[in-house]
Amino acid sequence: MSKLNDKHERVRARVRESFILFEHKEGSRLVDFKDVPTAVRACGVNPTAVQMTHILDQLAALNAETDATGYVGLENFELVVCNFLIQQEASLFRDDYHTLLRAFRAFDPDGRGFIEAEAFKSLLTGKGEALTEDELAKMMTVAADGEGKIYYEDYAQRLANDGRTI
Repeated sequence: MSKLNDKHERVRARVRESFILFEHKEGSRLVDFKDVPTAVRACGVNPTAVQMTHILDQLAALNAETDATGYVGLENFELVVCNFLIQQEASLFRDDYHTLLRAFRAFDPDGRGFIEAEAFKSLLTGKGEALTEDELAKMMTVAADGEGKIYYEDYAQRLANDGRTI
């Protein structure tokens, strides 16, 4: 198998795994349309709002052809998301540990080694591409400790080294 085909198969496997995590009913081969953004992010990427809108528009157009209401089938999801991941690979690279660390340190001018979770939440919901409440809650379960602090060295390490590649 060629290197390119091997890569396409890895991407396809990742997309299928992501799809199955969000499958409406086990074995249905359908995902609720509202879960598509989270399912795409479960592939290990964080597309911009514009990119996500493009993915959703493509899926909606394909769904219109099949009369699927409110759900996306595995075949359509796989087709659109695989194409997106392969075509947009260069724009989807994750930042490395040191880049993330520098970014987090900008929010810790006193050099305490942590950021208050509440202050960080307000930044993530009020600036740039705001996270939804659900996305924010899921992120905070991983990022913040029980005292409401985000120890960013550990968190940057998790973000940069979770083993995912496209």
